[in-house]
Amino acid sequence: MKKESNFKLWLKSFYASDEELASYDLAKEAEESGSTLIDEIERGKQIQVTGVVTSVIVNPNSKTPSYEVEIFDGSGNLLVIWQGRKQVAGIEPGTRLSVEGNITYINSKPCLHNPIYKILSSGSH
Repeated sequence: MKKESNFKLWLKSFYASDEELASYDLAKEAEESGSTLIDEIERGKQIQVTGVVTSVIVNPNSKTPSYEVEIFDGSGNLLVIWQGRKQVAGIEPGTRLSVEGNITYINSKPCLHNPIYKILSSGSH
């Protein structure tokens, strides 16, 4: 995230939507925590991303079930897949989460498979 003057940020706040301001705050928090911003990650790199789960998809295929979530950090979206699992306790839409692992891409979108993760806050409060 590029540094902007306080005046520029103040001026932008008059024209930005609530969603844009929330995205900016989320990206700023992620960056301050030492996480990599999703829009700045590179293929094959070991990364840590902090964001909010926006969606969950359960693929209960009997051979290879998977639990997939999309995380938004204010700068972009990251697909996280736990292979061999039909659920991951405590991870649902709204959950604030930190994930770590080696980045890959699926259909040009950044993805982490079976990451190390930490639940920062629950989505059900």
